[in-house]
Order: sequence, then structure tokens, then C-alpha cells
Amino acid sequence: MARWERVHVDPDYSGVTSRERRGGAYLRYHPDPMISARDVLSRAVLEYAADTASTVAVLGERLRARPLPLLYATLIRSESIASSWVEGERETPRNIMLARLDHDRATPTGRRVARNIDAMTAAIEGLDGVWQHADIHRIHRTLLPAIAAGGYRTEQVFIGGSSALNAQFVPPPHSTVAALMDDLLGYVNRGGDSPLLTAVLAHAQFETIHPYVDGNGRVGRALFHGVLHRAGTVTGGVLPLSLALTSDLRTYVDALTSYRYDDSVGAAQGVSAYVETMLDLVNRSVEIAQDFTERVEHVQSSWAESVSRFRSDSSVHRALDVLIQQPVVTASHLQQELGITKMAAHTTTNALVEVGILTPAGGRLRRANLYQADDVLGILQV
Repeated sequence: MARWERVHVDPDYSGVTSRERRGGAYLRYHPDPMISARDVLSRAVLEYAADTASTVAVLGERLRARPLPLLYATLIRSESIASSWVEGERETPRNIMLARLDHDRATPTGRRVARNIDAMTAAIEGLDGVWQHADIHRIHRTLLPAIAAGGYRTEQVFIGGSSALNAQFVPPPHSTVAALMDDLLGYVNRGGDSPLLTAVLAHAQFETIHPYVDGNGRVGRALFHGVLHRAGTVTGGVLPLSLALTSDLRTYVDALTSYRYDDSVGAAQGVSAYVETMLDLVNRSVEIAQDFTERVEHVQSSWAESVSRFRSDSSVHRALDVLIQQPVVTASHLQQELGITKMAAHTTTNALVEVGILTPAGGRLRRANLYQADDVLGILQV
């Protein structure tokens, strides 16, 4: 049975806070192994999950029926940016996309969020088969190459506060992490629950185990999308779940707290409360995705009209595909991507500025000869 363990801490006379210097005790959580949704959720929550899964399936079919490269790119990037925002990593879309073009000019936060885009993409596109521990480590290493050691944590961690004594939550000890993750991967690979419930429950267990020193929230949300992509539920983009969280972060945190039940609450009550809240957020993310689709369709229609006066074989048309993937560019970047001459690249850039698709970068980058596609960056704004 899941339980809270009371852990004694000796006084630390060099501690930062008076509580650390006094010592004391904290509660550390030990979760149950993964439980099948059918064994713990009420009939009402299971029915709600089935209805929500149908809603998500409709969105997935819409994305597959009309694949839009701009929609796929912006959904993944906006979700990655929002997932970083949830963790306090906040930067403008321009500075984030600059990090993918020019590492030296980018801000430290921009570089970190750009790595989260890579980690999210790796989770979505690289987890199609049976999940192994190495797959999870690879995503974590993509996100945090400086600290990733290719394994799970080897120390006690805590969430919030300056130590375990005043933390908001203390996950299980590191000695139990490997076994808990082995159980979690077994659950994900068995596929006994629906893909949506698997994604929802696996996410809560991952965040509760907290298997790494840092990056758990971002990796955990990437894995949520990995489950849905592997099942073919959502393949033409992602559910913008993190965007839904940004408007109601407290509810998300409270839901994870509910999941951490003990014998005073019981699995049925704690897990049901968490799942119901997550299903609310999933439904909200479907609404956001529908709005995204409309905005992307508007941008593509507007761009098509703006470049219609150029010959069909003009590099201006091909440059739009580059801007979908990299909405902050230089003429040199366009030259390289399009395989054209330096003069042709400058002509193309000037043409895109003339029709309003590109604008020269301002602020600290106004002398950097950078150009930005504001229509795309606007969609990425959290």
C-alpha cells in the first residue's frame, strides 16, 4: 500500500534556515506499483475518459486528414515552450528560435527551451516501439546534456522549499527508483488501458517517482505525448496540454497531489480525483488545438496570397517551407537551406520583407541582420 514515511534529519548547524539548523523530520512518499484504470476508477470517471478519448480521436483524425507542416511544427514547439514555462523557464518565441539558428547570440534560457523542443520531438518521434530505460534517459539527455548521467538519480530530491524539511513534496528514495521505473515501463508496454488513460496515469506516476535530479516535469509531459503518438491517437501534432496548464497551473499541481494517496484516502478516491482533473485539461487542450488549426490555416492562406505574384519556381515560395521550421532567419541561412546564391538569398529575403512575411529583428538584435516571421512567432506565444 502507498504510504508516507517519516524521515528523521539531524541538526545541520551550517544550514541556511533555522529549521535546517534545528533538524527535525519530513514525510517521504512511497507510491504503489501501477494500477490498471479498471481496478481503481469509478464507472463515471471511466465513462468520462471514454468520451474524452473520442474527442481526442476526432482531433487526431482531423490532423491526419489534412496534414499541415506549419501546424505540426507550431503545435510541438508551442507545447514545448509552454512545458518549459510551467517549470519557470520563460523566454520569447523569437529568442527561443534564435537559439536554433545562432547559439552564441541566444540567451541561456532560450537555449534551454530550445533543447526542450528537441526532447519533446525525440519523445514523439522516437518512442514507437517497446519503451526501454535507455529511451527515457535519451530524452532526458537531450533536454539536459550537462547533468544527464545516463541513469536515474542517486540522491534524495525534493520539490519546493530549500530542503526536504520544508519541501512541498519529497519523492521516494533513490534506492527504489529503478524498480519503480521498471514497473512503470512495464505498465506502458502492456497496453492494458486505453492510450489516453495510459498517458494520464503514467504521467502522474513518473512525476511522483521523480526519477531525475532535474527535468522531470518536462520529460514527464513529453512522455505523455509519446504514449499518444505511439498508439496513433495523435500523430499530426500534439495535444497542447501544457498550454492548458499555463492557465490553471494550481489545478494541475493539486491533481498530482491527489494522486499521492495513502490508506487514509484510498486509491479509488485519490486516483479518480487526479484523472478527472487531467481529463478536464485534455478537453481544454483539444479546444486550444482547434484554435491553433484555425490560426495556422489563416497564416498559410495569407502567405499564399502574399507570394502569389511571384513565379511558381521562385525561391520565395520555397523559402516559406524554411520559415515553417525556422521562423528566425538570416539571408545566409536561406542561402544554405535553399541552395541558392548569396545575391538570390538577399533578393528572396527582401521580397519576403516587402510582402510582410518577414520583418527585420528589432531590440538587441536590430544590427544582427536577422529577420523574423511574426505570424509564426505569434502563434508560439504562451
